[in-house]
Amino acid sequence: MKKLILLTLTLGLFISCETTNSSNTEPNMEFGGWSGITNDSSKESMLTRELMDNYTTNKFEQSANLMADDGNFYFNSNKVSKEEWVGAAALHHSLFDTISNSKIQPSNVTTATYENGSVWSLAWFYWTATGKITGNEIQIPVHHAFRFENEKIVEAYHFFDPTLIDAEALAAQN
Repeated sequence: MKKLILLTLTLGLFISCETTNSSNTEPNMEFGGWSGITNDSSKESMLTRELMDNYTTNKFEQSANLMADDGNFYFNSNKVSKEEWVGAAALHHSLFDTISNSKIQPSNVTTATYENGSVWSLAWFYWTATGKITGNEIQIPVHHAFRFENEKIVEAYHFFDPTLIDAEALAAQN
């Protein structure tokens, strides 16, 4: 009798532990298909790191080839041209020394490939620099988002508080 009870419990355990394969091969578009996978070593993540390195070393114009000529580029809510976007790096270097995206902590860069086909490289970091005029060392939290198509940036969003950069620019004008 004990063997029969043990056998029944064991079979019940195996049956209750059986898992069903719930993988869905179709994208779930109910909420726009914004589920996906992230990868911090994808081609787009590496290109984003290259772009960020070129920025901090004042070689940002070398990254212009990563950007689509007809792309949409934004600093906060201000749309800018590709030329203005690339030129902002030179302006920053004319106002600041020791520009870094990793002085406080390493940059967090990852790429999300979504079910809807969008590929976004995302970066979070603290931008730090020392003003050439004021001598003030500043730090600004920044978030970048780059949408890639065929290894080109077709959309770029930069979110940061420009107050401290604007203050240095104003000091340089006076």
